[in-house]
Amino acid sequence: MKKVRIGIVGAGKISEVLHIPNTILSEYAQLVAIADPNAQRLEQFKRKLENVRFYEDYRQMLEKEDIDAVIVATPNALHAEVSIAALEKGKNVLVEKPMATNSGDALKMIEAAKENRKVLMVNHSQRFFPHHIKAKEIVQSGVLGEIRLVKTMFGHAGPENWSPSAAWFFDKNVAMFGALGDLGVHKVDLIRYITGLDIVECTGFIATLEKRASVEDVASAVLRLSNSSLATLDSNWITKGLEENYFVVYGEKGTMKVGQTDPTKIDIYLEKPFRMHGEIVLRPLFTNEDPYWKMPVVDHFAKVCLGLEEPIVKPEDGYIAVKVVERIFESAKRGQAVKVE
Repeated sequence: MKKVRIGIVGAGKISEVLHIPNTILSEYAQLVAIADPNAQRLEQFKRKLENVRFYEDYRQMLEKEDIDAVIVATPNALHAEVSIAALEKGKNVLVEKPMATNSGDALKMIEAAKENRKVLMVNHSQRFFPHHIKAKEIVQSGVLGEIRLVKTMFGHAGPENWSPSAAWFFDKNVAMFGALGDLGVHKVDLIRYITGLDIVECTGFIATLEKRASVEDVASAVLRLSNSSLATLDSNWITKGLEENYFVVYGEKGTMKVGQTDPTKIDIYLEKPFRMHGEIVLRPLFTNEDPYWKMPVVDHFAKVCLGLEEPIVKPEDGYIAVKVVERIFESAKRGQAVKVE
């Protein structure tokens, strides 16, 4: 069977725990090359990986290597530059979230993919979680009725606890966004994915309370959805002692809690015709204690490149997520609600 030959740009923590191991283990992909300007970082992979070539300049990798696709796992500010360069070289692209540091660059990426007839996919990885796939099915079944309110949160103690060498997370010139772009963007995308509704208006609040950073470490927003219901979104890097990562839907007929009472559970509470509490227990794909994240993202991307599957995440989904994040920041700056076009 033909495999998609992949080059990875960026050898940081997300590549270490997600992209590199999952590419190596995939039946549909082959890891050909890795590019990263940090020679010391590359050296640790050279000792572990055979038959993989290494570059300090991703442009050399694009010129020299016979690859079909590129995974872009760089700091945020490079997402658009590297993705467009790869697309213009005729490579399919899987890019980390947030898709870009502004919606204008995200549109340029989409245009480059269309012009070169290549796959462009954004790693909104929470769409692949079994809990979220099941939650979407439950909402679509109608058992909860019309959605009235969504409450979602993603918070932990900060990226320095996960990737101690990644100081770029705290630098606005490189990251553009803080906790909202790192964590909240997942939930912005999940609101659309699970509910099937669009976000039409944002009221946002941001603050930097603990981190020595030029980006926010706390962000909250109230969002109006396309059926006139509301959603509250919280993301932060100041949650101590645990990780909060949940999604709650309040419907006219019942309530669904995904990962709020227990990270392995979906709780469903129904009011009529009788009061009922049910549980669905699903094993998480991974925890942060695992040596690598066992996720089907690379497999799915490779299958899309091979024409075997339709993409779960379209490039327009990545663009909309960035657009909403921008509007939350605009609202926080202006001190008023802002429409989302």
